[in-house]
Amino acid sequence: MYDIEKYGIYAIVPYGSGFPEIQMQPEPDNIIHSRQWWCSNMKTSEEMFLEKIVHGFAEIVKDDDGSFRLFRVPCALLPKLGARVNIRCYHPAGGELRFRMKGTPVSFTLRRITEPDSKIHDATSVIPVGIYHGDYQYAWRMLNDGDTKITVMPFPDASGILHRNRYRFNPDLTRIILPPFVEVRVIDWEGEMEPPQPEDVPSVQLLSYGSSITQGAYSVLGDGTYPAVLARELGVDVCNLGFGGGATLETEIAEWMVSRTDWHFATLEMGINVFNLSPDEFRDRVRNFLAPFAADPLKRTVFTLDMLPASSHFTPNEEMIQRAAAFNRIVSEETAATGNPGMIALPYHSLLTRAADYSTDILHPAAHAFEKIGCGLAEMIRKYQLPILAGRG
Repeated sequence: MYDIEKYGIYAIVPYGSGFPEIQMQPEPDNIIHSRQWWCSNMKTSEEMFLEKIVHGFAEIVKDDDGSFRLFRVPCALLPKLGARVNIRCYHPAGGELRFRMKGTPVSFTLRRITEPDSKIHDATSVIPVGIYHGDYQYAWRMLNDGDTKITVMPFPDASGILHRNRYRFNPDLTRIILPPFVEVRVIDWEGEMEPPQPEDVPSVQLLSYGSSITQGAYSVLGDGTYPAVLARELGVDVCNLGFGGGATLETEIAEWMVSRTDWHFATLEMGINVFNLSPDEFRDRVRNFLAPFAADPLKRTVFTLDMLPASSHFTPNEEMIQRAAAFNRIVSEETAATGNPGMIALPYHSLLTRAADYSTDILHPAAHAFEKIGCGLAEMIRKYQLPILAGRG
């Protein structure tokens, strides 16, 4: 299980109830960030309020310039993980700001920071932020490079139609859904609002781990990633732990995920970021990664996902085709080898078999294909009739 002595104490965002008051130990010197990160119970009222309204993040750190950085992984865990996780952990991947408005406009100033060598976005890219009242789309706002002030106007639902047709979220809950693949910091906010209540959000949460495909590379919208689509179709909430280039299956991140008590079932995408390994090395990596989930004392259901077809499937490279097939078999075999009936391998690779569903690298799905993946996975998962999903979706 997660070892506090090795990695320090972490903070998980409980939905509607804020962070626990904790004290974080400092990072080892090999952390790739330029400063040492501290999390202390000596917090300002601003920090404590922000912690109560974010969703999908593990830690908030106030930077030297006064901006608030949103981390999807505890800072103390980062030295144990790959460089790509250290870079992509502060991309929101559809994380949210959630709050109840009190009759007056609310504004947030957000800072978009474009990754210098990104092949997906540059400073001129159009990056939208979604604004929802409950499950109902209200507006999109463009997040420019640098600072952007986003103002949300109250929506009274005078006819009551949204409340009578509530799906997952209370329409009184305003949700600002952040983009998947660019860093966003919170600068400041103004207006009267209060944190969400437990009854405002779904009581069941999906946790999704994986590569840039899970994170949502080439998905324009924060709620357009396949985990977001899957959660919508199943009627649950979601926390996205996709890391572009960073799904390298460390045991430490598996232990941390299992130590969390805020999720109820999970998907684990495995293979594409460790395709440089030999099949035997991959088998060992998968086996060690799955072990904490198989031993989960909460006995939560975990769906393992293999690799989507990539360029090797669409070119006559027989060696690459056979290697990819071997990796996919290993995911299925090692899932079964856990002996845990709650560990279930899904044929994820079968969801996209048309080259035109991919971007030009024939690796990342095109924007439209994330909907296809999410709906396809939902159909697969429904067949298992999980009790926690009864009456949802």
